[in-house]
Parts: sequence; C-alpha cells; structure tokens
Amino acid sequence: TGYEEAAGQGVVAGINAVRRIRGAEPVILGRDDAYIGVLVDDLVTRGVDEPYRLFTSRSEFRLLLRQDNALRRLAPLAERLELLSAAERRVAARRFEEEEELLRVARATTITPGAAAAALADTGTSLGEPERVASVARRPGVSLRALLEAAGVPVTAEEAAVVSAGIELKYDGYLAREREAAARLAELASFALPADLPYVEFKSLATEARQKLDRIRPTSLAQAARIPGVSPSDLHNLVVETARWRRRVA
Repeated sequence: TGYEEAAGQGVVAGINAVRRIRGAEPVILGRDDAYIGVLVDDLVTRGVDEPYRLFTSRSEFRLLLRQDNALRRLAPLAERLELLSAAERRVAARRFEEEEELLRVARATTITPGAAAAALADTGTSLGEPERVASVARRPGVSLRALLEAAGVPVTAEEAAVVSAGIELKYDGYLAREREAAARLAELASFALPADLPYVEFKSLATEARQKLDRIRPTSLAQAARIPGVSPSDLHNLVVETARWRRRVA
C-alpha cells in the first residue's frame, strides 16, 4: 500500500491493540462509515495481488463518504472512544443542530419567482411558480444561503453547516438510495459468523466458496458476500449451515 493507506491501517491497528489489552470489543469501521473502512475491508476480504491504492471509486457509498459530513459520520465513534472533550462535544452538537434546522426550514419554506430571481441569476434559470426552497436548492450552482435569505429567512448558521445541508438537499434522492443500500448491508453485517465455523464441512456450498471462506474467515454475512467466488446461493446455504452448526454445538 501507499503511505496514506499504511497510515490508515496503522490508526485502526493502534486503536484495536489498545482495546484488546483492555479487553474491549474491536473497532470495525464499515464501508459506509469511512474510506479507511473500505480499505481494511478490501484488504481483509478480497486480498491484493499488487500495491493497493484507495481511490474513491472503490467505495459503493461515495455520496455518504463526503468531506463535509466527516464530523457527523465519525463523531459518535470518537465520543464512544472518549476522544472528545466536553467543548468538542458541544461544537459537534451545535453543528448537527444547525444542519437539521437548515434542512427543516428549507423543506418548510416557499419561495416566490420574484424573490428567487436574484438567487438564481447566475444559473440562468428562473421559477415559473412558487416552490419549496428545498426543491429549488437541487438546481446546479444554487446557494442554499442565498435562497433562504431571498425567501426572508435569516441564516445565522456557520458556512460549513450551510454547505453540508445544501449538499444533502441537492443529492437527496441519490443519498436516500445509498442509505437504503447501507441499511441492507447492516442487516447482513448483523448476521455474525462464528470464528470456528467448519466451512470445509458444509457440503451444500460450492468448493471454491468453502475454500475461500475457510481461508478468509469472515466475521459476518456481509463480509462473506463480498468475497469473490461466493455466490448468492452459497450465502443462503451458509445461513442454513450456520444455524444447524449452532444447534449442534449448543
């Protein structure tokens, strides 16, 4: 891997080394939590035959893994690990409140064609009838702050919160689809696979699937699903075989 990729692995390794000493559960970043989560999952699940570089294209959740929402994505984990001071927690809470209020107001406020004219001037577009600010904010090149102020709503939030709220509105439909996909992934991740599963004994799985599962030892059905050579049929049979094995050893 490259320097940044190695540093990312080092951060996760350092955190989990300390947690293991303390007898705590490991920190596992999901593919929809952070790019480091994508990197670690790729290396562990898929393996590499050449130097690994973490491009944004490696993630299926690129709209969720944005720079502007890093605080919202990772602050809960940082708080759980006791990395945030009281002052930092207050800053994060205020930022979240500002974003949520901006989204609420944008969805509830109607702007008229006349009021929107100045805010839309640089885009070369106009309104034919009154619309919700949230709807108009989806247009390319439109500023959420300018729209709200044109509609008579004073904006006192920090610019970072305004930018993040604007992105949430602009890509609302795409973000909803990615969040649905992330929720489905979380459902698969909730099906834990015991570390000592005897994969080679599960004859209902294809030979390639048994061999790769035995070598990689995935911790969840979600991780197993991303292993090349493990088919949807193998996953279904794996659920059945795991249930049988649990009953047998109980």
